Amino acid sequence: MSVFKHIRRALPLVMLLFSAVFCCGAGGQSCTAEDVDHMLDPENLDTSDRPLEGLIEIQEIILLRRGTDKEIMAPTMFGDDICLNKTILLDSADVKEIKAIPIQKQPPYCSLELKLTDRGRRHWIGLSLPNRATHVAFIVDGIVYRTFVPRILYDDVTDSVIVDGPFDPATAKRLESNSKRNFFRLN
Repeated sequence: MSVFKHIRRALPLVMLLFSAVFCCGAGGQSCTAEDVDHMLDPENLDTSDRPLEGLIEIQEIILLRRGTDKEIMAPTMFGDDICLNKTILLDSADVKEIKAIPIQKQPPYCSLELKLTDRGRRHWIGLSLPNRATHVAFIVDGIVYRTFVPRILYDDVTDSVIVDGPFDPATAKRLESNSKRNFFRLN
C-alpha cells in the first residue's frame, strides 16, 4: 500500500514534467530553460484557481460617438466613462514581460517596457501607425488607467516597446510582478 502512496505523491510532479516536455517539444516551438524553470517554480504550480491580476489591454479611443455596437463605455480611474472601440488592439496575451522603468524627471513614477511576442509586435505596429498623433487607452483590469501616444516601431527585430508614463510605482510593480504569470496562463 505504501507504493501507491508514493506514486500518488509523485504524480503531480510527473504530470508537470510530462506537460513541460510535451509543450516545449510540440508544434515546432523551442522551449528555453527560463520557461521550464517557470513551469517548475512552486509558486506557479497551483495558480489555476487564483484570479488573474494586472491584465492590460490597449484600445482605441472614440472621440465622436456614433452609437454603433462596436463602441463601449469604460470606466476611468477618476470615476467617469470614456468611449472606446470594442476591438482590443493589444492585451496581456501578447506581452511576455513588463518592466517598470523609473522616470528621471519624476522620481517615484515609472514608464513601462513591454516585451512583446511576435504577434504582439505585429499588433503594436498596427496600432502605432494609425495612432501616431492620437491617444489610445491603457486599461488595467478593466479600468482605463491612462491614455498615451504609442511609440512607432521602425524595424521587425525589436521586441520591446516603451509605454510612456507616468505610472504610479505601486501599479507599475504590480504589472511587472504579474506579467509573466499572466502571459503563461493566457497562452
